[in-house]
Amino acid sequence: MKNDIDTMFKRHRSSLQHRSKPGAEPGTIVVHPDLALLPVKIFVVAYNETELVEKSIEDIDEVQPLLEKFPLTWVNVSGLGNLETLEKVTALFNLNKLAMEDVVNVHQRPKVEEYDDIFFAVATEPDIIKKELVMQQISMFWGTNFVLTFQEHESDCYDPLFARIKHGGRRQRLLRPDYLAYAILDAVIDNFFPILELYGTQLDDIEESAIDNASTVIIRHIHNFKHDLHMLRRAAWGLREAMASFRELAVVSNSDLRFFIRDCEDHTIQLIDILESYRERTSGLMDIYLSSVNNRTNRIMKVLTIVAATFMPIGVLAGIYGMNFDRSKPWNMPELSWEYGYEYFWCLAILIAGSMLTTFWRKGWFKH
Repeated sequence: MKNDIDTMFKRHRSSLQHRSKPGAEPGTIVVHPDLALLPVKIFVVAYNETELVEKSIEDIDEVQPLLEKFPLTWVNVSGLGNLETLEKVTALFNLNKLAMEDVVNVHQRPKVEEYDDIFFAVATEPDIIKKELVMQQISMFWGTNFVLTFQEHESDCYDPLFARIKHGGRRQRLLRPDYLAYAILDAVIDNFFPILELYGTQLDDIEESAIDNASTVIIRHIHNFKHDLHMLRRAAWGLREAMASFRELAVVSNSDLRFFIRDCEDHTIQLIDILESYRERTSGLMDIYLSSVNNRTNRIMKVLTIVAATFMPIGVLAGIYGMNFDRSKPWNMPELSWEYGYEYFWCLAILIAGSMLTTFWRKGWFKH
């Protein structure tokens, strides 16, 4: 099922950027028909200092008893293809419809906003699916006793955070909705670093290929690489601005959470620095490729020049001896009547060719 989701997601990703019709009423939740093909999964984690409940549910109404019992409930919705589920979630948590419109229209820039006593955040998570970079939107709400997240498709981004929640000794801070929201955003940002390490390795391979194998395939790899870096850089810049907005919110201005958010901002700055260095290296790859092509062309031209220069005097000799002079006169090419005239011609040709090749070798023309 996971592979089917991946394939389907990649097929529809480019067509799901703008789905709201021009002139539609603000706050209208419009689900693309193709999204109905993707399954919707709801996973709930509710806990306190001593007790933890985690389970997958079919109906969002099952969340209400957990909200009443536990001080914090985290609901994660994977898949945005069920309009009825989205409307139930909106009603249960009293969410702003303008924010829910941003949830289903997955072209939003990363941001953090405040709607009365509920906060809303949008982030972009990178993932590698079948050796291709895919960016999915993560939407999140948090209030007094809940955190609600939406994913375009299921991923393992939250697995380390789930493990921390299960560890009872580390659960104290995670009982705060704002801290859990920060931890989710931090997990999304940390997910960039393994991908950047992979891209760094690929960049090294492309550099070696551009030097050793100047072909049009390298050009395609370079352009694809530049496109992926552009997507990652745009997401990283947006996350940096979103974390700055998060830090400025009144809910964290007088708490120790701002120090954690500042650290998360530093991570986004590191991401941007790495991406900028990768972009510079990628821009230099084109120069490396062109230099490699020119060097290869020069080597080919050098070989052709040596061959042409070597056989040019031989061609002159062959042309001279191929002219139809009158051989009855003693000075009109007497070699043609000589018994060893043919052997004489080849010895002269080999001597000239050998002399020229020796001269080229002494001048260093045979060196790469």
